[in-house]
Amino acid sequence: MASAVMSVFLCALALILCSRPAESQADLALDCCLTVSYQIIPKHILLSYHKQVRGDGCPRDAVVFRTRKGIFLCAPPVTEAKWVGELTKFLEKRLMKCKETKYQGKRCEALKTISV
Repeated sequence: MASAVMSVFLCALALILCSRPAESQADLALDCCLTVSYQIIPKHILLSYHKQVRGDGCPRDAVVFRTRKGIFLCAPPVTEAKWVGELTKFLEKRLMKCKETKYQGKRCEALKTISV
């Protein structure tokens, strides 16, 4: 009788331990660009960018621009649109200048919180 209770207990414990990783992985939600816009984005509204890679769990490659108002805009990868590469170079130069001046100035102040 005791061995039957112990068997049920061990089976229940094994079931709980095996199901925990699946639950925690299901809770992870990725923010991915499902589509991209080929419309050129004005550089004066942009704050930063990052690259989205298909292999990281997203369905397509993209460049995600963050505006000064905190909106994320999905653009095609540099290989599909030349203007995207120009914008990323512009933002990289701005970030370098802000780092050199220790984030002094109106445009650099917002970058300080995301790049530090």
